[in-house]
Amino acid sequence: MVAMVASPTKSTGGASERAMRDDLKAALRSLRSSRTFAAVALTVLALGIGASTAIFSVVDAVVLRGLPFDEHDRLVAVGERRPPGPLDTTIDPQAISSIAAPNYLDWTAQQQVFESMAAIVGPPFSSFTLREPGGEPEDLVGFRVTADFFKVLRIRPALGRAFTSENEVEGRHRVVVLSDAFWQRRFGGNHDIIGRTIALDDGASEVIGILPPDVTYPVGAIRSTDVFAPYVIPARERIRDPNGRVMIMRCIARLKPGVSIAQAQAQMDQIAAALEKANPAWNKDNTVGVRLLRDYLVGARTKSWLLMLLGTVAMVLLIACANVANLLLARASAREREVAVRAALGASRWRLVRQLMVESLVLSAAGTVIAMLLAWWAVGTLRNSMPEGVARVAAIAVNMRVFAAASGLAVVCALLFGVVPALQQSRPDLNTALKDTTRGTSAGRGRQQARGALVVVEVALAVVLLVGAALFIGSFLALMRIDPGFSIERVLVAQVFPRGDLGKRAPEIGTALAQIIERVSQIPGVVSASAIFGGLPLRTGTFITNISVPGKQLAGSDADISLRVVTTRYHETLRIPLERGRLFEATDQTGSASVAIMNESAARKYFPSEDPVGRTINISNEARTIVGVVGDIHQSSLETAPRAEAYIPMAQARAFGGDLVVRTSADPHDVLPAVRTAVAAVLPNVPLRNVMTMEELLARQVAQRRLNMLLLGLFGLLGLVISGVGIYGVVAYLVSQRTREIGVRMALGATGPNVVWMVLGNISGLIVAGLTVGSVGAWSLQATAQKFLFGLEATDLRAFAAALVLLASAALIAAAVPAKRAARVDPMVALRAE
Repeated sequence: MVAMVASPTKSTGGASERAMRDDLKAALRSLRSSRTFAAVALTVLALGIGASTAIFSVVDAVVLRGLPFDEHDRLVAVGERRPPGPLDTTIDPQAISSIAAPNYLDWTAQQQVFESMAAIVGPPFSSFTLREPGGEPEDLVGFRVTADFFKVLRIRPALGRAFTSENEVEGRHRVVVLSDAFWQRRFGGNHDIIGRTIALDDGASEVIGILPPDVTYPVGAIRSTDVFAPYVIPARERIRDPNGRVMIMRCIARLKPGVSIAQAQAQMDQIAAALEKANPAWNKDNTVGVRLLRDYLVGARTKSWLLMLLGTVAMVLLIACANVANLLLARASAREREVAVRAALGASRWRLVRQLMVESLVLSAAGTVIAMLLAWWAVGTLRNSMPEGVARVAAIAVNMRVFAAASGLAVVCALLFGVVPALQQSRPDLNTALKDTTRGTSAGRGRQQARGALVVVEVALAVVLLVGAALFIGSFLALMRIDPGFSIERVLVAQVFPRGDLGKRAPEIGTALAQIIERVSQIPGVVSASAIFGGLPLRTGTFITNISVPGKQLAGSDADISLRVVTTRYHETLRIPLERGRLFEATDQTGSASVAIMNESAARKYFPSEDPVGRTINISNEARTIVGVVGDIHQSSLETAPRAEAYIPMAQARAFGGDLVVRTSADPHDVLPAVRTAVAAVLPNVPLRNVMTMEELLARQVAQRRLNMLLLGLFGLLGLVISGVGIYGVVAYLVSQRTREIGVRMALGATGPNVVWMVLGNISGLIVAGLTVGSVGAWSLQATAQKFLFGLEATDLRAFAAALVLLASAALIAAAVPAKRAARVDPMVALRAE
C-alpha cells in the first residue's frame, strides 16, 4: 500500500520537473530565435534594474541597515533643541544639537529612562597627533568619550580592557583604546602594544585595549576612528558661566527595557522644563530631543534625499518594465499561430501561461545578471561621489543584501512585464489564428488598448523624470552662478591647529603664523600668502562676537557680528575687493591704533546712511577704528546670504590656530611640500590638516547638488531613451501589422506623406495623453521637489516646457522612422505577399 501511494507522488514530481525543464528549453529556444527582441529587452532591463540596484545599495547602507550593535533599536541620541537663530540653516525640524556639560551632568543625574548615557567629543575638538620618535607627526582621528560609551554600545575590546569612570579624572586620563585598523596599520598587530605608551598631543598615553575588527564609531565612516580616550570635563565647563557656554558634547544612550522613545522624550521634557526654571538665563526656550541613533547619524535631510533618489530610479524601472511588456505584446501577435497550434494540440491555459512566464523570468534573470555588473561599477562611482558628511559611506557595496534585493527585483519585474502579455496570449482564437489569411491584420482590441496604455504610462513617467532633471540642472546652475565674493582659482588652504593639554586652551600661535607666512611667501610659485583665524570662507564654523556702535542702541542679533582675525595681505590673497578706505598694513601692530575692516553687509547694517570709514566701533569690548570696507563674501555656504562681518589684524589679537591661504601661479599642489617644510620649521610638532584647494573646497560644498543634477539627468535620459524605444517598437509593429492595408491604400492613390500622417496620427494621441498625464504628475510633486531645489521654483514653467518639447520631439522622431518606412511600401509586393 505504501508503494502504491509513493509511486504516483514520485511520478508526479518527475513529470513536473520534466515540464519545467521543457519550458526552460523552449524559452531559451524562443529567445534565441528572436535575437533582436531579446537584445533590446535585455538592454532595457539591464539599465533599469542596474540603476535601481545601484541606488538601492546606497539607500540600504545609509538609511535602511541597522547599526552593528546589540539591540541597536534601543540606542538613541539625546541633544538640545534651541530656538533657530540667524545662522541656523537646517531644514530638519527634528535636528538635535550638541550640548553643554552642566546640562549633560544634570541629565545623567536626574533621568530614569536610560540604562546608561555617554558623552562624546569628536573632531575637530578631539583630534590627536601621534609623535613617534624620529618620525613626522601623524594626524589621527580621535574621540574623547565618557566610560559609559562602551556600555551604551555594548562594546568589549578584543584585547585588553576599556577605560572606566576612574579614568575620567585629571591625572588618570592618559589611557587610550585603539581601533583594530589603526593597531594593524601602525603597530603591525603586535599584542605587546597593550601596556605600552604612545606619544600624543597631551603627553604619553598608555594603550589599554584594542577594539574588535568589526567595531567602529561613527559607523561606516570613510576614515575610521583611530583612538578613543577618556573625556574629562574641565572644571570651568562644569559651571554655568553667564558669559558663554562651551557646547561640543554629543550624547548617546540606551533605553531601559520596556521604555519607549515617547516615554523617554516625556521625561527629558520634564527635566528640561525644570532646568529652564532653575537656570532661565542659560536654558531659556531650550528643549531636549530624543531620536533613534540610526536616524540621528543619518539625518532627516540625507534620508529624504536618498529616498527621493530611490523613488526616482523606481520610475526608470517602471518605464523599463512597461517597455518590455509592450515588446512582449507586439511579439505575442507574431506568435499567435504558434500558441494556437499548442492550444489545439491540447495545451491547457495554465501550461501556456507558465511557459510564457518562464520566458519572462529567463529574460529578467539574464537582464539582472548584466545589471549586477553595471551596478557593481556604478556603486564604486557613487561611493566616491557621496557628499561630505553622509553617514556610513564606507558600507556602500554590492553585498548579499543587495544581491537578494536584485534577485527579488528580477522576479517582480518578470511579473510586471510578463503577466498581462501571458494572460492575453494564452487565450487564442483558434478559428482566427489558424487561418493563413489572418497574417498582417491588426491585433485584437484588448491587446491594442493594453499597448496604448503602456505607451501612455511610459511617456507620463518620462515627463516626470525629465521635469525633475530640468529642475535639478537649473538649480545647480543657479547655485554655480553665485559669485562667492572672492577668487577661488589656484588657492591652497590648510589648517594649522596645535592641540593643547586636556581641559586647557591651545597655545596662542599668532607670532608663529606670521613667521610661517613670511617663509611661505618666499617659496617659488607663491603669489601671496596669509592666514585667518575664525574660519575659512565656504567652510562651516564662524566666530560670533558682540559689537556696539557709539550713539546707537543695538539689541538681540543686531549686537552680534561675525569676526575674522587675519594677517596682512589676506584680502589681496583671496582678491576680496576693497570698496572704501584701505586694507591692513604691516604697521597695524600691537601698540598702534586698534583698527578693523567691515564688509558691505556690516556697513549697511550699522551705518546705513553714512561712510563707516573713520568711525569707531567696539568689538569684543575693545574700541577699534574702521579703516576700510570690503566686498561681501559667502562665509559658510553659497546657499546662505552674506552676513555682517568684521576683520581685525592678527597682530592686534590672539590666534589659537589658523588656516593658511596661499595663492600660487600654477598648480597649488606643486608648492605643498615646501609649505609643509615651512610649517615644520616653525611648529615642528603641528601637522597640516585638511589640506585642499579652494576649488576642491567649493566642490565639496556643492557635491550633493552636483550629484543630484547628474543622477536626475541620467535618469531623465534613460527615461527618454527607453520610452523612445517603446514608441518606436509600437509604431514599427503597427506598420508591420497593417502592411496589407497600407498597400491597398497606396494602390488606391494614397501618397507617401498621407501614409506617414496616418501612422503618426495613430500614435500622436497616445503621446499627447502621456504628456498631459505626466505634466499633471510632475506638478503634483512640486512640494516634494521644492525641498531639494535652490534658486528655482518647482513650478518653473521653463522646466516643464523643456521636458515636454524634448520628449515630444524624441517621440515624434521615434515614430517617424517606421512611419517613413511604411511610406516606402510597394503596393504590389504587399498585396502579393498576402
